[in-house]
Amino acid sequence: MSDKLKTIHYISQKIITQKGLCVVPKIVALTLFSLISTCLTAQSATYLPDADSVMAHVMVLADDSLEGREVGEPGELKAAQYIAKQFEKAGLEPAGDNGTYLQSFGFIKAIDFGTNNHLTINGMGLQLAEDFVPLKQSWSGSFDFDGAVFVDYGIKTGDSASDYNDYAEKTVEGKAVIIKRFSPSSEENPHVDFSSYSSLTDKIRMALDQKAAGIIFVTPEGETDTLSEISPAFIAEKSIPIFLLRNSGMEKAGIELANPDIHSIAGELELVRTRDTGYNVIGLVPAKSDTTIILGAHYDHLGWGTPSSLYRGDEPMIHNGADDNASGTAALIELARHYSSQKESLRHSFQFVAFSGEEAGLLGSSHVAKNEQFDPTMTRVMLNMDMIGRVKDQDNELAIMGTGTSTEFPEFFETYEAEGLKITKKESGTTPSDNTMFYNRSIPSLMFFTGAHSDYHRPTDDADKIDADGIVKVANVVASIADYVDSLPGPLTFQKTKDPEGAGKRRSRFSVSLGVMPDYVAEVKGLKIDGVTPEKPAAVAGIQEGDIVIRLGEYGIGDIYEYMNALGKFRKGDSCQVIYVRGSDTLTADLVF
Repeated sequence: MSDKLKTIHYISQKIITQKGLCVVPKIVALTLFSLISTCLTAQSATYLPDADSVMAHVMVLADDSLEGREVGEPGELKAAQYIAKQFEKAGLEPAGDNGTYLQSFGFIKAIDFGTNNHLTINGMGLQLAEDFVPLKQSWSGSFDFDGAVFVDYGIKTGDSASDYNDYAEKTVEGKAVIIKRFSPSSEENPHVDFSSYSSLTDKIRMALDQKAAGIIFVTPEGETDTLSEISPAFIAEKSIPIFLLRNSGMEKAGIELANPDIHSIAGELELVRTRDTGYNVIGLVPAKSDTTIILGAHYDHLGWGTPSSLYRGDEPMIHNGADDNASGTAALIELARHYSSQKESLRHSFQFVAFSGEEAGLLGSSHVAKNEQFDPTMTRVMLNMDMIGRVKDQDNELAIMGTGTSTEFPEFFETYEAEGLKITKKESGTTPSDNTMFYNRSIPSLMFFTGAHSDYHRPTDDADKIDADGIVKVANVVASIADYVDSLPGPLTFQKTKDPEGAGKRRSRFSVSLGVMPDYVAEVKGLKIDGVTPEKPAAVAGIQEGDIVIRLGEYGIGDIYEYMNALGKFRKGDSCQVIYVRGSDTLTADLVF
């Protein structure tokens, strides 16, 4: 690290946190931004991405004062304002809302308890949170049951006599059921694989299939009496009350786990969906043509730890996301300066987009790509940088994904070499990152990625592990491809790709694939399809973009969690009927995995 960057780092630690808000003394702020500005001063007519400048950006974005840049939180807005300031200093035109660099989008931030949550069991009034917890999937409203049916673990693996079935010889239609969480002992049931049936999602679906009118979850002895967090953005409300009766509640109501006797249940549950606002940051370098080359990177991360965090410590910790994805954002800012410094020579306009909400389900990029003002026919290519900060640690390897999304790409990459990098090419246009939203709009799209590592989605992804020189190398590769597209007399020819498995940051845990890209922001019952991969099961069955899948075989699909739960039940070669909605029609097709 240079002496200049050491000084920047020292001063950045002087930021004072007061009541959760970042307060920077004027003299500290002036000194810090003066040093950054000096570090970022153009060296020549055409600015070239610089390692010290990259590191300066990463250190600001991955500082504890931004508290992990979670979408909808103050740290996200601080990061957005920093990026907007850099775009302004680079000379980019604002391309967000109302003549600014910021483009807002709404999303479901949380599902909270309302004011009307009360429960009485066996005549004993219970306390919210302490004694019972409504599940986020629950219906809101009043209920009154004359007892409840205990169905042990609430698991049913099939309809034959040899299958495991906790509902056997029990009538639950129109009644509340008591279900133990987790699964039975594998020692007592050595021939049953409970892993595909033990989730709360699967147990809720099974209870609904049995026409239960309410679900009471209880916790087996020796297990933790708390619920894991799940992302509220993807949860569909069910049609019945669902809650966890905690151990303290069972004790107060005189209920024993071995043989739970509940003779009366009455109460009300109220869950409130809280909406919030996230911000993309968009700047434009206009050129001779209105057609656009888009360069992007997401700047949000996991805050103090969202449901997708892999950290398992007891105390919350800030997830700074230096590699994921302050690294890509730093490169984006540097490339914005690079192209702004040579705007007179550009054929096409260049748009630079720092996306937010990627970690919450591609929220920001979905908003851009589906915005009614966005014209995909005017976009030549989308180049996305996500986790490009560990080049040296990854043996100088760079994965470029999406090389099959244009018929022109194979010829270009056949002879392309990058100094100091070993390039791995993957054809699929479907990745777990923002480029997928543009690929689904039939835009040639590439993602640049230097590999996963043990700090991924953990608090240890910090700036001290960043390879700034490596980021510059990747930025130069991105610039080479952007220059190539800018030099072409006509547009690239888009083409769909095959086989998205194994691409990107996250590995699939499923043995089969439907071959679809879910619409993560659609608020519908079912799984809305945002893209279909050619020759995959969904495409062969006739499913199209915009369809809403509501059933796979015997498994109802109400949201993405139920879809993933159902997918885990199938193996290669299995077949089933798929039911989906297209417009006002409900359609059925045969599907083979």
